[in-house]
Amino acid sequence: MAAVTLTISSSQVRTDGDVADALSGGSLGADLGQATNQSYSPLSGAQTDNGGAKLLYIRSNAAYDPITNVGFYVSSYTGTYGGPGTSTPAADLAIIVAAGAADAGGTANNTDGLSSGLHVDMSHSISQAGQFAPTRETNGQKRVFGKTYSAQQLGIAGKEITLHPDACFYLSGNTKVSATGALSGKIGIAGDQTLGDQAMIRLRYYMPTSSTSGGTVQFNFVTIYSYTA
Repeated sequence: MAAVTLTISSSQVRTDGDVADALSGGSLGADLGQATNQSYSPLSGAQTDNGGAKLLYIRSNAAYDPITNVGFYVSSYTGTYGGPGTSTPAADLAIIVAAGAADAGGTANNTDGLSSGLHVDMSHSISQAGQFAPTRETNGQKRVFGKTYSAQQLGIAGKEITLHPDACFYLSGNTKVSATGALSGKIGIAGDQTLGDQAMIRLRYYMPTSSTSGGTVQFNFVTIYSYTA
């Protein structure tokens, strides 16, 4: 049985390979940039305008059936570690999870200084003003890794964050078109207009006003999925 492989790209172009930013330590991956207290990263323009996000495009090479059970969690970094000598990948993971657990932000752009940790917004079409709004957590469009929802801490091993249908789209020329029948945790094969043949998610790392930690923090962003071949 042939394996179905996943691509996580920085572009909606289907022929592009995996995102390959140069990371501290020498490995490749997704760099979210540098955050400061009472702000977030990536930040684009004025913080009050709520601009900036790390965009990731997810698709597979499945030929016949969609991939299912698509979800995300964080784990200890397994690349060449580039954090401070006083830290470890396990300690960095603990920072990420604890920060998410402490999130209490009430604004998308963190002007209240209470947002914390790694946030994901799962809509390919949400406006700049609306992205990462805390109200989007109500229906699962947005999630925070390590935060508790309905008595479950999500975004950790065994408790992944499920891909929201609003992330799924297909291309008409260079224009993203919402999938007509998108389903939670599913991405269709190339050309699937019902489920969508790609998903786009947005990542940000938030720093609360009270944060006293600094330096490079590294972690694995794990995507899981099921397939039939």
